[in-house]
Amino acid sequence: MTDLLTGETLANGVTVEFCDKTNRYYGDYHRVCIEVSLIFDDGQRHVFQTLERMGVSSDDLDSVKSQVVTAFRQGTMTYMAGDQFPQKFLALLSQRKKTLLPGLR
Repeated sequence: MTDLLTGETLANGVTVEFCDKTNRYYGDYHRVCIEVSLIFDDGQRHVFQTLERMGVSSDDLDSVKSQVVTAFRQGTMTYMAGDQFPQKFLALLSQRKKTLLPGLR
């Protein structure tokens, strides 16, 4: 099951979405899984990172999800808010595609 937890648009035009992909894996233990996606001005959507926390009980799910998103916002998201981030990220993706699929240039 995937649900949009929250999202916001940064000053540089990049929209960051946090999608919940949490699942139960044994008894009352869950794997909290938050997929961070970036949406650019031109409509391109890319999964940036998957944030995980294992062994979370049902009683703690909402709290842990909130903690994981908050930690990402306080750390990585400050880097992503920079003016040059969209160009650098898309250039990196382009370079990776050329490296992984050299015949598709």
